Amino acid sequence: MNMPERSVKVVIYSRVSSKDQEKEGFSIPAQIELLRNYAQRHNMIILKEYEDVETAKCAGRTHFNEMVKFLKNSKECHTILVEKTDRLYRNLVDFVTIDNLPLDIHFVKENCIVSPNSHSSEKFMHLIKVGMARQYIQNLSEEVKKGLTQKAKEGYVTGKQPYGYRKLDKRICVIDETTSGYVKRAFELYSQGNISLRALTEKLYEEGFIYKQTQAKAHKTQIEHILKNPFYYGVISYMGKIYEGKHEPLITKELFDLTQHAFRKDNKPKHMIAKNFLFAGMIKCSKCGCNLSGEIKKGKYIYYSCTGGKGECEQKHIYIKEEIIEKQIIEAISKISITSEHKDWISSVLAESFKDEQKYAKERINSLNAQKQKLRERIDALYIDKLDNKISEEFWLERHNKWTQDLLKIQNNITAYEKANINFIEIGAKFLKICNEVVDLYKIADNNEKRELLNYVLQNFSMDGENLSYEYKKPFDIFAKGLNRNKKLPRLDSNQQPFG
Repeated sequence: MNMPERSVKVVIYSRVSSKDQEKEGFSIPAQIELLRNYAQRHNMIILKEYEDVETAKCAGRTHFNEMVKFLKNSKECHTILVEKTDRLYRNLVDFVTIDNLPLDIHFVKENCIVSPNSHSSEKFMHLIKVGMARQYIQNLSEEVKKGLTQKAKEGYVTGKQPYGYRKLDKRICVIDETTSGYVKRAFELYSQGNISLRALTEKLYEEGFIYKQTQAKAHKTQIEHILKNPFYYGVISYMGKIYEGKHEPLITKELFDLTQHAFRKDNKPKHMIAKNFLFAGMIKCSKCGCNLSGEIKKGKYIYYSCTGGKGECEQKHIYIKEEIIEKQIIEAISKISITSEHKDWISSVLAESFKDEQKYAKERINSLNAQKQKLRERIDALYIDKLDNKISEEFWLERHNKWTQDLLKIQNNITAYEKANINFIEIGAKFLKICNEVVDLYKIADNNEKRELLNYVLQNFSMDGENLSYEYKKPFDIFAKGLNRNKKLPRLDSNQQPFG
């Protein structure tokens, strides 16, 4: 791999996705030693070291975020050393976060450097590695689910034992005599249908019920979770299926059913949280304007229908499969594409526009700093007048408060202009990436990432029967329609912004 000729300042990042990985040879110290030796061999200066020991299935790792913040604000460090691809990021959110920064990333074990100047083929291979890392997580998750499904089929609890039970070993649960009485009491009281969850929680607390896991008063959601768990009448519920359990039941099936009836009586229907459905809250009914909501039928198929929130709607009872909607979504985003020539043109336009942005931002920041300095001098002089009894306490307080607020507003404006340059670059880079890879990015994304991507390029979704309508956001509408390959590319003047 090509090494820099001059010494550079770097940060190093190491991660294991679980405590178990540390025991299996993926230790943080081993990664740090590898990266430090690499930096020493290539005359690099390590400014900071970041490490995480937690799962990377979800974005938001503590020290990963700290590193990103440092690199965004640093003027001298633009390089990360990391062992290999799956140590840096394991999901699309983390990948896009890093990819949108002007960084050189050294994947030491893979003998690879990825930077803004990398060849397109190298970037493509890098994206493939990210996709493979994501596929690894999905495969691992599937294998774990298979193991847990088999455990449930055999009648054993698949996770932590429910409240009121204790474990004899890793699989077998027995009734815990010290806590089970409160569980029975909760079922007996709530099944009568004349007490709310909040009142039930208070009554149990008065009777001496302390939630063992927290050693505190139970929350009503904890009580609700207990009352809806079929484990207590002798079965195992896993992935929507019920299996006969090996454990001794704490209550009868009849008491459990009475309790569930009490929930329905109180208008507490069972439903999945809307955010678990890909298109929930995104698409409106073309007839009444209400949102489409998702629901599961036959235990596995996702359908969408109009909520009918504004009254009766002719489409309220029309159910559309998620696959039908997603097929039209993929067809829509697949129309977004640019040629290499257009990409080069946009890049040059961005560079020219960025220079203008920098110049304008610098002028505004200088002007705001002058105003800030003037205000500070006024506040200082005002304080001296107060000490010399030249002004009253009331006048000093009134002027001081006003000028301090003005000072905060000016500082907020300065911060906004300083961030503007970064945002300008991020918008351009994100746009080019989406134009080139939108379908691939969509296919490797989870539901949250897919929604974020779709909301970035599309808008005004509506459903008429099984037909999806939508609009492209600017400037994606231009590229979705297709630019004429033989058309001479225009030149944007310095006042025209390439992206709205």
